[in-house]
Amino acid sequence: MNKRSVVQFIRSKRRADHERSWHNGGDIELHLYGRSVRRAVRTLISKLDLTPNPVTAWDAAPVILLYRNALELQLKELVAAGSNLLQNPVDPLTLYKTHSLRWLAQIVCQIIKAAGWDAKFTCAVVADLATFSALVGELEAADPVVSAVMSIDRRRDGSVPPFLEPLKVVGLSRKLDAVLDLLDTTTDALAALDGHGASESGTPGFPWVIQ
Repeated sequence: MNKRSVVQFIRSKRRADHERSWHNGGDIELHLYGRSVRRAVRTLISKLDLTPNPVTAWDAAPVILLYRNALELQLKELVAAGSNLLQNPVDPLTLYKTHSLRWLAQIVCQIIKAAGWDAKFTCAVVADLATFSALVGELEAADPVVSAVMSIDRRRDGSVPPFLEPLKVVGLSRKLDAVLDLLDTTTDALAALDGHGASESGTPGFPWVIQ
């Protein structure tokens, strides 16, 4: 049985615990939905016009919203899988209601530290927990709706802010793909522990190496 099959089996077993979960047992459905969102993002990015063009300048903005949706779900999935490692586990209702990526990232960092995985929670674009938090904050700050409605620097000609230009969004998307993969692998590792895996130091063992 491959890694994904094992994880799906573990998650299926946990669906019976839906009364205490933030998603009412819909973990498999949300996981598949998140994967579909990422496929939609890749399709959208492949069709972007990367040359400066005022007519298509805002076409990359929906990419930010889709990534925000995917990241929120992945962060919540990881928090749900590792909240039991915290001295004060996150309340399922609070987890369900929040949409703050920065707050979710803070909880994820607490879980990683509690698991003793600080040195392993890395990838090509995440050197440490501070880098991870900064990337999450960058995505949250790039909200195109907030930029269009609230920005004091909004341009009269309707041109897109620099951080929402297609080339900038494509660059950010590559980083976010790596972060989402890192979170997914870590969530799988936490789910596989299931309260049993632990190292000699007393902290949970990390079943898979994150590349």
